[in-house]
Amino acid sequence: MQHHFIQKSLFLISVCFSLLVLLSCSEQKVTDKPQDQTSDKTLSLAKWFEANGNYINSDEVPSIVDAQLVYALRDENIMVIDLRPTEEFNDGHIEHAINIQPSQVLDFFKNDVEPSSFKGIFFVCNDMSISGYVTGIMRLLGYDNVYAIRYGMSGWSREVAEKFWLENISNLLLGKLETKGYPRNEPGELPVIDAERDSEYDIALEQAEKMLQNTESINITIAELLENPEAYYIICYWPEDKYFNNGHLLGAVQYDPRKSFGLNMYLNTLPVDKPVVVYCYAAQHSIFVVAYLRMLGYDAKSLNYGANAFIHEVIAKTEPRPTRTFTENLIQGFPVVRSGFVEPEKPVLIKKEEIKIVGGC
Repeated sequence: MQHHFIQKSLFLISVCFSLLVLLSCSEQKVTDKPQDQTSDKTLSLAKWFEANGNYINSDEVPSIVDAQLVYALRDENIMVIDLRPTEEFNDGHIEHAINIQPSQVLDFFKNDVEPSSFKGIFFVCNDMSISGYVTGIMRLLGYDNVYAIRYGMSGWSREVAEKFWLENISNLLLGKLETKGYPRNEPGELPVIDAERDSEYDIALEQAEKMLQNTESINITIAELLENPEAYYIICYWPEDKYFNNGHLLGAVQYDPRKSFGLNMYLNTLPVDKPVVVYCYAAQHSIFVVAYLRMLGYDAKSLNYGANAFIHEVIAKTEPRPTRTFTENLIQGFPVVRSGFVEPEKPVLIKKEEIKIVGGC
């Protein structure tokens, strides 16, 4: 009798243990499946970007035009979208520009306008730190006639330039940069995209909707970065010779422009557990890189004003071209609209021409 009781008890224990194992395995499968799916979505999206123009590694990036060109085309079939807060827009904007916030751009393109009907759509903000980002995202979605205006309204209006670009260029770290190299991370995992949709374009669209809802965290100032540089993976987005010859920020790792962020290159060397800060000469290229990386799930930020924010004198001497160094000569002083009043135009001799991307830093 006792032997029978022991056998029965062992049988019940065995059954309970088996049930626990089954429940544990079942629960493990439920939690693992979405993780695998979202990781696959990141990889699928990166492959889709590369198969559809490989924008971030192409000559189309950064998609920037000069203020002079926009002014020359002002009577043609173009659209200027001013992304600044309404009060700043009202203080002075380009004639015929419309004021739309970044979070409204996708709905505007979908419901209120036929983007392909325009010769060009030009985004502008105060210094290109937001307009470059929005342009990059819209380019990734396939809108190939959108551009950012170089240096934003700072290249158009002296009043704006004095508050933004002229206020923020400095030689804070002149003679204090490093010239030794730092290795890239070892290859690792891609970030996880929390996307509900399945097709690559729909995933891109869902990501874009999220990325345009909040643009406050996409930039970082040199002062903020220097408070705790170890908290960031800092990328110097210059060719290798410039990385060593000009010097670079403490701990910064060199990545080649238009070559580095492919799946078969160094994309998976970027960390997924700490913010990535990208800097170039004038933040014109880095903000497009940040748009791309954030679309793929990285916590990426562009260093505001690039190296012009800490070694402006060096950049002005070694990279004097207008695509890399901001100077007062780049402020065009074109007319702006203030509260319904259009400033009188001053004579400007500019020949009309086709839209051409003139690149960035």
